[in-house]
Amino acid sequence: MTDLRIEDTWFVAGMRGTASNTLHADGVFVPSHRILDVPRALQHDYPTEHKDEVLYRTSFIPVLVLVLAGPQVGMARGVLNTVIEKAPKRNIAYTIFERQTDSTTFQDAVSDAAMHVETAALHTFRAAADIDAAAQRGEPMDYLARARVRADTGWAIRHARQAIDDLISANGASSFAEVSPIQRLWRDSNTAGRHAVILPSVNMEVYGKALLGIPYEDNITPLI
Repeated sequence: MTDLRIEDTWFVAGMRGTASNTLHADGVFVPSHRILDVPRALQHDYPTEHKDEVLYRTSFIPVLVLVLAGPQVGMARGVLNTVIEKAPKRNIAYTIFERQTDSTTFQDAVSDAAMHVETAALHTFRAAADIDAAAQRGEPMDYLARARVRADTGWAIRHARQAIDDLISANGASSFAEVSPIQRLWRDSNTAGRHAVILPSVNMEVYGKALLGIPYEDNITPLI
């Protein structure tokens, strides 16, 4: 790190705690064993001596994509748990309801949000299971399976964000108070959920092309 210069460039609405600033390495020698060749990694060719270990046989892009889904599921669950915990102590402003829990509309909103969270979790765990199973067999995932992992991830992101949005609407405008953990989770989810490799619309196109038999070489990205 003493050879690097940190440029403070991370000024964002969400994910502020990651401190993802710009690192400058001016005239720094990087030895070959510190470099990962991405085109080779896409072909499951990794520079490791631990080729018998399952971890080092997992498909490159599916893992890199899926790790971004876990935090989204966690954030959605965090908002859900917070809203449920506070509901018996909160009223619904300008209505007869002294407790949110007494409102059928609120009950329906919480139920729908919970199902969105579980949908996100189920797709995330399915993708993880597919990645692990292929690695256990010592086989690279085929093109269609890798494309589906991208779709699973995009689907999970979409439902996690939907759950958070619905819960915030049900909980009310106080969700955006600076002291509320809900607004922080909302900001973090909406920022992280727009990372280029997990955008639901892009990932659906990747999977759709694979389903329709369009070759890997003709898909919209090599990162599958």
